[in-house]
Amino acid sequence: MSSKIFVPFKLEPELIEKLEQTIAGKDFSLSATAQEQLGPPRPGRPSGNLKEIAEAEIFFGGYIPPEQFAAAKKLKWIQVPFAGVNRLLTVGEIIESEVIVTNAAGIMAPAMADQIMGYVIGFSRRLPEQWQLQQRKEWGRLDRLFELAGQTLGIIGHGRIGIELAKRARAFGMRVIATKTNPAGDYPELDLVLPSRELPRLLAEADYVVMCVPLTPQTQGMLGRAEFEQMKSTAYFINIARGQVVKEAELIEILREKRIGGAALDVFEQEPLPATSPFWEMENVIVTPHSSGNFEGFITRSVELFCKNLERYFEGQPLINLVDKKRGY
Repeated sequence: MSSKIFVPFKLEPELIEKLEQTIAGKDFSLSATAQEQLGPPRPGRPSGNLKEIAEAEIFFGGYIPPEQFAAAKKLKWIQVPFAGVNRLLTVGEIIESEVIVTNAAGIMAPAMADQIMGYVIGFSRRLPEQWQLQQRKEWGRLDRLFELAGQTLGIIGHGRIGIELAKRARAFGMRVIATKTNPAGDYPELDLVLPSRELPRLLAEADYVVMCVPLTPQTQGMLGRAEFEQMKSTAYFINIARGQVVKEAELIEILREKRIGGAALDVFEQEPLPATSPFWEMENVIVTPHSSGNFEGFITRSVELFCKNLERYFEGQPLINLVDKKRGY
């Protein structure tokens, strides 16, 4: 019996073909689930087929319920189709197991950097307010419209998103600074790289503060009132990381008091964002529905990366984007 590659969501025929070409001649087969209609394709959608997952050596998805992981006695490798692995690692048995985990870090970075720059331009040119004027059919001229050249963009957690973002910001003439757990190395896209302990300096200097850290026990609740109060009163906060890295209630207080210029939030403690959330009604806040990583062709690019890793797996080579399960990224 061939080993299974278990995919808990439907794939388009051309992607099925790409995977089948990659495993041709190998003693592997795709799970039937990959070709079944289970609703809209959502990477990570769990499947109830315990028989198939029990035969799986490889899993391509974002989450395995504990009862399925317990049944997956042959499982050796999990490839997550996106960057975040925090939901997968809520299953403690996965962390303690010998199963290796890889993710798709990097494939969404350009799209996320594009959206972040959209927020930055929107705030600097007051585009949300100009849109509101259009809706009211008012010909209003707003003051305090800024050029981006000469302003400072601060990136908390400089990784692949940060690299893409810094390139874009520098093209607008912005000064770009960032914190990084290990700042050693060469970062030509940055004007200044700081160790994480110098976060207060970044907060004090930046006109736009962008949160790019992964969600781990160390980063949960990383920013609260004390940190937001270190920002300029005119600065903007942008979060495309995870809602849990911010103390949301304290951010709401800061925004209500107008202690900072505003915020653009793509992630929240609870998603979908409840209709009762104050964020919906705040004039100085842009709310987007966890959309920064979405782009046309995402799942295709994710499958292409998976195929590259499959080839490396079959050849016994180190896999791309190996996750440290203890650290959470």
